[in-house]
Amino acid sequence: MKYIIDMIDDMRENIQNSTEYTLLAMLLKEDAEKNFQNAGEKVITSLSIDHERKELQLGFLDEAATTQELLAFVDALAMDTMMYAIVVKISDAYTLMPVIGFGEDHAQKQYTFFVSA
Repeated sequence: MKYIIDMIDDMRENIQNSTEYTLLAMLLKEDAEKNFQNAGEKVITSLSIDHERKELQLGFLDEAATTQELLAFVDALAMDTMMYAIVVKISDAYTLMPVIGFGEDHAQKQYTFFVSA
């Protein structure tokens, strides 16, 4: 499970806090050899905080979100929220999935949140 503070550190190190990256969620599934395989990806379009559950929830409701919106959203949060977990909400039919890692594609300007089913 990754936390907001982990994401902030990763963005600073790997994309130098660029505000031009599209946000993606990538679902990973383990194959028979215990290797993760891409089972699909989707552009993240919504950001919300659930203070009761202590989570930053990423989802798919509006237009495509970018690192600019995400960084502005996170900058406005109180310091105690930096240890909130990051989860992805694919739909109301699925449970929230914890983010297990981050990745970036500089050529495509995409920042990816990895989740596992």
